[in-house]
Amino acid sequence: MSPAQVARARRAPKQAVQKARRDVHRQILVDAAERVFAQRGYERTKMQEVAAAAGLALATVYGVVGSKEALYAEVHRERGRALLARAMEATVGARSAFDALLAGVGGYAEYLLQHPDYLKLHLQESQPWALAPHFTSSEQSRLWREGLELSIEMFRAAIAEGSVAGDNPRLLARLMIAAHQVFLGEWVEAGMQEPTAQLVVRMQAYTERAFREKPKARRRS
Repeated sequence: MSPAQVARARRAPKQAVQKARRDVHRQILVDAAERVFAQRGYERTKMQEVAAAAGLALATVYGVVGSKEALYAEVHRERGRALLARAMEATVGARSAFDALLAGVGGYAEYLLQHPDYLKLHLQESQPWALAPHFTSSEQSRLWREGLELSIEMFRAAIAEGSVAGDNPRLLARLMIAAHQVFLGEWVEAGMQEPTAQLVVRMQAYTERAFREKPKARRRS
């Protein structure tokens, strides 16, 4: 083994420990930031407050993330990716496109209701009805586009199978997302008292009433 290889071998355990410590700090920081941002909003949150909530020195916080915007984006990256994954996983095995749509609604709602702090962040900047939604971080914009495209594809498939009326899946997707923001916002404003399973059922029932194609009545001879 050459001297350079020996030196690298000696550094490897130390680097692994440093990486593990950094990963732990990152997770603690993301969890704390989620709580503080939900309570105070992005603009009013100070990094010192996040550091205190995380139990970390401010210098350590900046060593893990370079700025408040980067930390905010990191929260959305972790939770938002998990949210989309839950919605997509919920559709696996659905018997029809419309069943997949309802299952996706269920997965999406369940994840947010199980993470009320992230739900508050989600509601603070959700703008599904806007022409060009403005978000604090580019990560939010990417997640918003991906979530919208997922809903559009579900509606497109449901239109093709004849279970949804209409010919504009983008419009239908945005209408559905906007309505669900209202359901979730009302739940938060009411103190989050309604059982989450009950709210999920109500959101799915709304989707059924609002978008499922009604059977055409037979004409009497």
